[in-house]
Amino acid sequence: MELEGFSEMNLNGNILLEDRKTVNRMKLKKESIKWAIEHIYNDSDTDLFPKPEEIVIIYKDKENISNKLADLDLSNYIWKPYRRFIIPKTELSYRVATQLDPLDSILLAAIIYEFGQKIENKRVPVSEEKVFNYRFNPSNDGYFYSSYKSWDRFWETCLNKSKKYKFAVYVDIADFYNQIYHHVIENQLINCEFPNAVKNSIMNLLESVTQGVSRGIPIGPHSVHLLAEMSLIPVDNSLLTRGIDFCRYSDDIVLFCDDEIEAQKLVYEIATVLDKQQRLMLQNKKTKIYATADFIDVCENNIKDNPIDELEEEMIGILRNYTTGGYALYLVKKIPPEKMSVFSEENIKKLLDKYLEQAEPDFSRIRWFFRRLSILGTPNAINYVSRNINNLFPAISDICRYFISVAKKQDTSMHDVGEDLINLLDNDLIEINEFFLISILSLFSGTIHFNHIEKIINLYRNSSDIVRRKVILSAYEANKSDWIRELKEDYPRLDVWSKRALLIAASRLPLDEKKFYLNGIKGKLLKSDILDNILIDWAKKS
Repeated sequence: MELEGFSEMNLNGNILLEDRKTVNRMKLKKESIKWAIEHIYNDSDTDLFPKPEEIVIIYKDKENISNKLADLDLSNYIWKPYRRFIIPKTELSYRVATQLDPLDSILLAAIIYEFGQKIENKRVPVSEEKVFNYRFNPSNDGYFYSSYKSWDRFWETCLNKSKKYKFAVYVDIADFYNQIYHHVIENQLINCEFPNAVKNSIMNLLESVTQGVSRGIPIGPHSVHLLAEMSLIPVDNSLLTRGIDFCRYSDDIVLFCDDEIEAQKLVYEIATVLDKQQRLMLQNKKTKIYATADFIDVCENNIKDNPIDELEEEMIGILRNYTTGGYALYLVKKIPPEKMSVFSEENIKKLLDKYLEQAEPDFSRIRWFFRRLSILGTPNAINYVSRNINNLFPAISDICRYFISVAKKQDTSMHDVGEDLINLLDNDLIEINEFFLISILSLFSGTIHFNHIEKIINLYRNSSDIVRRKVILSAYEANKSDWIRELKEDYPRLDVWSKRALLIAASRLPLDEKKFYLNGIKGKLLKSDILDNILIDWAKKS
C-alpha cells in the first residue's frame, strides 16, 4: 500500500490530514493475475456459459495485459456490468446464474488465487474426512480445486461411516448460494485476515451483483465456490463443537447417530445451527432419516454408475479410465481413436432411444449422460437432439452445456448439423429462454464449421442484446466484413457486451478503415475502460 499527497507536518512531526488526499493503493501480484488469465482460458469463466471471446484475446497477450492489471488500484476498482440468465435445473425448476465481465472474472480469480489459502487454512482439514468439495489447491495450469474425485469420496466416506452407526440423517440447505448473507461473507473475510481493501472490493462486487440486496453470491464463477465454502466454516465448526459426526458436500449434509429419537433431534439441531448462524433453512422435501441398511443403498447408488445396458457400461468405463477430477471438474486425457469410436452417433442414438422408450424416462440419468458427453465435446449427439428436442426438454440445461462443449472443440465441417441447429431456434421453448439461444448460437460464433451465417445474420435486427452479441461474433468468425461495416453506426446504441463484440468484429475491416473507426471510439473512452482499450489495440494489430 502507498500513502500519497502529504507534505505538511505539525509541530510533533505528524502528517496533517486536513484537506489532504489519502490514497490507499492495493495491487494484486502479477503472478496472481497471470495465473487467473490461465485459469479463465483453460477452465472458462464459468461451467455454465460459453467462454467469452475477450478471454481468448487477453490470453494471447497475457504478459503485457497482466502487467497492466497488476498496476490497478483494487481499492478503487469499479466492477463492470454483468449478465444474468435463467437456467433450468429440471423441467419445472430453475436457477439464476451470473456471468461477470471478463476482466472482472480475471480479477476475482486473481484475488481468490492470491488469498484463497487463508480461507482453506480455516476450513475443517481434509484429513478429517468431513468436508469434501472445493478444496483449494490451485494447479499450475489454472484449476482452483483438488482434482481428486470429491463427489465419489464423499459418498464412499458416508458409506464407511454409516456402517458404524444405526441411523443417518440427510439434509440439504435450501437455495444455498442465493441465501448467503453478505455480512457472513464480510465477517469471515475478516476472520480469514483478508486485507481490508480486498475485503471491501469483494463486498462491492457482491452488492453490485445483488443490486444492493444483502443476500446472495453469484452462481457461476469458479472462484465464488470458495467464498460459499467460507460462509459455512462457522456451521462446520458448530457441528464439531457439538460432537456430531458428519460429512458435507457443499449444501448436502449427512449426520450420523445410533438412535432414531437422536436422529430426529439432529434434524432440529442442524436447523437451529443454520438459522442462528446465518438464517439458512433446510429443504423439507429432501430432509430424511435413514436406517443404516437403507442409507447404504443410497450411498452405493451414488457411487455406482448404474448403466442401463452393456453399451453404456462400456462408455462409463472409458470415461472413468481417461478422465480425472471431481464433481465439477473433469480433465480429459488422450482417449485413443478406437475408444472414442464407442461414442459414435449410432451408439448414442441406441442409448438415448432406450432411455426415452421407458414408460417414465429417467431424466436424471439422461442429464448425467449429456454431462459426460460434454466432457468429450463430441458432436455425435447433435442430430439426435435436434430431432427429439421436445422429448428431451427436461434435460435441456445439460444439453445446452453439451452444445457449448461442442462449440469449443469442433473443427470439422457440419453443414447438415448446422441446419438442424438453426431449426431449433424456432422452437417455442428454445425461443423464450436466452440461455438456450446463446447455447445454440455459440456453435456458430465459436466456429465456422456449422455454416449458415446468412440465417444467423438475419436474427440481428429483431433480437435482444444478448443474441445480437452472438450474431456479431458469428459474423466475425465467418469473416463477413461487409456486413460488419453496416453495424458501425450501431455502436453507441449497443449494450456493453455487444459493443465489445463489435470492437472484436471490427478487426475484420480493411486496415485504414478499422484504424480510423477504432481510433474514433478510443478517443472517447476513459482510462477505466481497460478492456475496451485492450480490444481496440488488439483489433488494430490483428
